[in-house]
Amino acid sequence: MTPRRAARAPARRMRERGSRYTSAISEPIVVDASIAFLWFANEPDRSGADELLESDSTLLAPDLMAVEATNAWWKKLRRHEMERADVEQAITNLLALGIAWTPSAMLLPSAARLAVELGHPVYDCLYLALAVSHAAPIATADKRLQQAAGRIGIRVKT
Repeated sequence: MTPRRAARAPARRMRERGSRYTSAISEPIVVDASIAFLWFANEPDRSGADELLESDSTLLAPDLMAVEATNAWWKKLRRHEMERADVEQAITNLLALGIAWTPSAMLLPSAARLAVELGHPVYDCLYLALAVSHAAPIATADKRLQQAAGRIGIRVKT
């Protein structure tokens, strides 16, 4: 399989999202690592993820998301599906999007309660806790996380 080049973030979003204090026109959306991974990994069937980059919504994520996405790109590198430079560019692009990062430690108490209630991993519940705290929908390609969100009434963007 020939390695593919990492997708570039739309310049408009990187310019407009340069400040974490940019006011949003529409509701905020919590994005998880499965979505961030799709933005820069050139995977098929990523139209929903790409639409988020074009939206005017403020993108929210726990800071763990950048680590999870980078780990997924690293796995693609190990399988020779991405080049090292592509991984580095994907990280640069992700950090340039102006995502409003929330420290995971701030979300842990709520995430732990949700993990116990749902029987779902704490790291995924960080995204759910953030969505609950902002009354925001969540964008994820992870079916189990979509189901967990639905169980507690969080809207899912696909």
